[in-house]
Amino acid sequence: MRPWLACLVALLLAACAESPPLSEVPLILGPPLQRLAAEGRISLRQGDHRDHLRFRWEHTPGSDVVLLMSPLGQGMAELARDSTGARLTQPNQPVIAADTLPQLAQRVVGVPLPLEAMADWLRGARPALNGEVDGWRVIISETSAFRQGRLLRVMEASREDVEFKLIVDDWDVPE
Repeated sequence: MRPWLACLVALLLAACAESPPLSEVPLILGPPLQRLAAEGRISLRQGDHRDHLRFRWEHTPGSDVVLLMSPLGQGMAELARDSTGARLTQPNQPVIAADTLPQLAQRVVGVPLPLEAMADWLRGARPALNGEVDGWRVIISETSAFRQGRLLRVMEASREDVEFKLIVDDWDVPE
């Protein structure tokens, strides 16, 4: 067989080969980011009660700061964590200290959301698109391509009769 004909046959066979659909290609989050800021929306359902909030989450290697806002952008609470512990700041209220962010989330929304684990998913340090933390079933249902990796876009968590959904609308990641 002539060399050019053999190459043509090989190209045609390669073109006919099926590649797996994108939905079958396993996706993971990461690589882990050291610093980031993310803004978006939160939906929380507890039984028949529903809350909708906006958030801004800033992460550095030693801290997390989560600002919770009304849907119109009015600041409602700031949860902060660093090496000394966690603090909750609310307008016209004394600062409340705790050991962890989930303890403070319990005070704000009535549920100990697994915020420290969520920070790891948010920054890509937990590559799996689902998992379980402190009895919460977590699913990353949508991701976004970013530089050489992927970041979460939609995270859903549920435990008993509580459902939590976090949607990231905007990322700010330093180079």
